[in-house]
Amino acid sequence: MDTLIFVLFLYVLLTIPVFVLLMLFAVLTRSARLRRAAEVVSLSACAALLVLTFERAFEKPLLWIVVVLLVAVLAFGVSTIVKAARERP
Repeated sequence: MDTLIFVLFLYVLLTIPVFVLLMLFAVLTRSARLRRAAEVVSLSACAALLVLTFERAFEKPLLWIVVVLLVAVLAFGVSTIVKAARERP
């Protein structure tokens, strides 16, 4: 279990520069695909962070607030991506 937590933590850390670079190139090239890829990367990092926080929330009850906020961000992000995909012709 400790190895999984370590790998998820590294994944969250690695997604930060990937997200920044993807958004930078998306803004420079005005590419909707790069912007969508950056959104997916950030949501996957949010999901990984949710797993990490959920695991620690049993030890520190104050982290349940963070778990609820991460679930809300993840649900809103996924619904936004699905809505944009449905609107696309």
